[in-house]
Amino acid sequence: MRLNAILILALLLPGLGFSLTHTVKLDGSGDFTNIQAALDASAQGDSVLAYPGRYYENLIIPTDHISLISLEAITNEQAYIDSTIIDGNRISTVILVGLNRQNIRIRGLSIVNSKGNGIGIGQSSVDVTNCKITDCLASNGAGIYIGGSTVTLSGVEIFGNYAVNMGGGIYASAPTGYVNNITFDPVNRCSIYNNRSGAGQDIYMQHAISDLNVYLDTFSVAVPTTYYAIYIPEGLQDHQMHFDILNAHHQEIDSDLYVSPDGDDANDGLSPATALKTIHEGIYRIAADSLSQNTVHLLPGTYSRTANSQVFPIALKSWVIVQGSGIDNTDVVGELHPLITVGTNPHNDVFMSNYQNVVSLSNMAISTLNSSNDTAVFGNSFGSLNLSQIYVSNVNPVDLSAIWLYLSSDYDSVWDNVIIENIVTPDMGLVYIGGSMSGRISNCKFRNAVSTYTSASVWADPLVSFTGDRNLTFEKCEFSNLTMYDDNSYAIGLGGVQYPQQQNNFRFMNCLFSNNSSQGGVMLVGSSNNPNINFTNCTFAGNESDTYTLMVNGNVNITNCIFDNDTPYQIKVNPYTNILGPTTLNIDYSCIKDGISGIQQASGNTVNFLPTSISSDPLFAEGPDIHDPLYYSLSELSPCIDTGTPDSTGLDLPPYDLAGNWRIWNGRIDMGCFEFGSEPWVDNDDPVIPVQEQVHLLQNYPNPFNPSTTISYSLPRASEIRLSVYNLKGQLVRTLVDGLKPSGAHQIVWDGEDRLGNSVSSGVYFIRLQSEGKVLTHKALMLK
Repeated sequence: MRLNAILILALLLPGLGFSLTHTVKLDGSGDFTNIQAALDASAQGDSVLAYPGRYYENLIIPTDHISLISLEAITNEQAYIDSTIIDGNRISTVILVGLNRQNIRIRGLSIVNSKGNGIGIGQSSVDVTNCKITDCLASNGAGIYIGGSTVTLSGVEIFGNYAVNMGGGIYASAPTGYVNNITFDPVNRCSIYNNRSGAGQDIYMQHAISDLNVYLDTFSVAVPTTYYAIYIPEGLQDHQMHFDILNAHHQEIDSDLYVSPDGDDANDGLSPATALKTIHEGIYRIAADSLSQNTVHLLPGTYSRTANSQVFPIALKSWVIVQGSGIDNTDVVGELHPLITVGTNPHNDVFMSNYQNVVSLSNMAISTLNSSNDTAVFGNSFGSLNLSQIYVSNVNPVDLSAIWLYLSSDYDSVWDNVIIENIVTPDMGLVYIGGSMSGRISNCKFRNAVSTYTSASVWADPLVSFTGDRNLTFEKCEFSNLTMYDDNSYAIGLGGVQYPQQQNNFRFMNCLFSNNSSQGGVMLVGSSNNPNINFTNCTFAGNESDTYTLMVNGNVNITNCIFDNDTPYQIKVNPYTNILGPTTLNIDYSCIKDGISGIQQASGNTVNFLPTSISSDPLFAEGPDIHDPLYYSLSELSPCIDTGTPDSTGLDLPPYDLAGNWRIWNGRIDMGCFEFGSEPWVDNDDPVIPVQEQVHLLQNYPNPFNPSTTISYSLPRASEIRLSVYNLKGQLVRTLVDGLKPSGAHQIVWDGEDRLGNSVSSGVYFIRLQSEGKVLTHKALMLK
């Protein structure tokens, strides 16, 4: 029998000749009961023949010219594939082909239950034939991981696998000095379908040096998009995957879909009554394109891995809108997979979007739990991200930002009513936008963040960083309470892409920059293509730095603005260089502390401090809480009232100020982002007051505190409110108020105890006020 098997193998597997075949049987009747022992005993040219059974092993191919097969390789009986199972037992990769192994053959096996890869191939040559790979889990390439190797795939079925980052079915990448040569058999075709991943549900391949023909019996969909398969050429080449698919596993649904924490992924998702359970599944099933942007509706509730088995990261799909039920009603709480450690998954992303055109998120709160390096939204090399009514807090980025995106300006991005706050990070922080972004950012708040990074030689990344292109506008935005520990870094940065043939146009209107501390400068705006930069009706106040508040270059106009900061210079003109070119700075109808002396100039540039501008104390209204934006509204004695430009034509200002009141009142515009004495703005055509913070939460006092602190808040009208305390992990510590409260000012004392009556430990806590669809948060520090 053994000799017959060898003869058959010699015919089926050319090159083996009369090499040894080591049989593995669980009942002890073969040469070995353990596959790894048979592999370790093999010499080049040998075969390891596994008889039917379930082998709980994590195999390493130790030498070249080895064949690992089942009886299917001898009999061609497909049943042997299902009955010969190598189970990784969620320990590590199931079959690892180590570095520089040559002519390895794997055939006729079911490969399941990895915590690594089903098959991992590193810089080797491997043929995989007639195998099934399913229920595998990895950071990248749950089914098969290919790293700089020559691989032939014939009759392989890869399905039901999950990669946290990229390539649920197959992931291929090539280290420096290596290339991938991958062949899909056009006759004995593979099937790859129904896998899940943060990017490239079924296939993610990069560093490609040629086109790739992918012959498949079955794929997830008949016409793959970059949601399912991503192919990234090396450098600037234009190589592509060409699919030849016989069958589709599923048909995407051209309709809105619904998701609920109480739903079921076995449902059709077409109505709230038949809602799906996981957000990932809703996006996976839905069809959308530029003409039909279907929506995945998230019904009220908390979506997390612990609460209802959510799959993270949630992979976003081009043209799909993911819409919650409001920031107070829909909480998406990202959690790491319990079997993926930080070492194998370097960051925990709640939403992820790689190589998609336009994606949209709205009406939800996003946070993370039980992980050490988080992003709320992570995106690389895609068109644009639209955000509306989004609240991001209590995430813990380490070397990324709460929102980290690498965009393309092919599509405009629109952000409206986005709040990102309460973050402490060793580097980066609230927002990082690389690539190039164009569009409009309105009614957004970037606040309450600390970067603890320090270095004597390397700058820290800004807490808020945008790379803009074409036209990028910020209006009615707040940048406040941003603190940089590093002594030569700045907190807020807007740079432009380096294409001189296309001039950048950056505008800031009705924006507040307050209480930021950054010794290398508070804010830098500029690029090397002579940008047009306009600040109109902005207020820079209460900022601290050893250098400057704002540094600019290009064609810069500052109109109707207030600068009143504890910095040696209010404005610095970036020195003239051959790269940056000369700067022209015009200051008109603005209040600048120290006047022209408050501007640091450099030779080769032009500064026009026009006589319409003043250097007086702006006389802010102030109040008990310097962290309340209205602290920087104007008092009745302010010289900035009715002293803005008498003709606002062409300024393109919104009709209301940062507080939601009429932008022009009493016949003339004021300096700064607030209009004195104005009333709430109402559109004549649509009498609805715009979104504004009329509910106020003041900073608790004292802070730091021990053992108790007073929390003050005010309501414009009788409202249902919830005032709660959360810890750094986003866990509820105690609810202080929950119910209807009358209009007016209120105070409550928190005694420093949790809901069980235990004294809380020293540390940072967040006081959160929810009312009228708004969420206000302040940070409190308990020190014992």
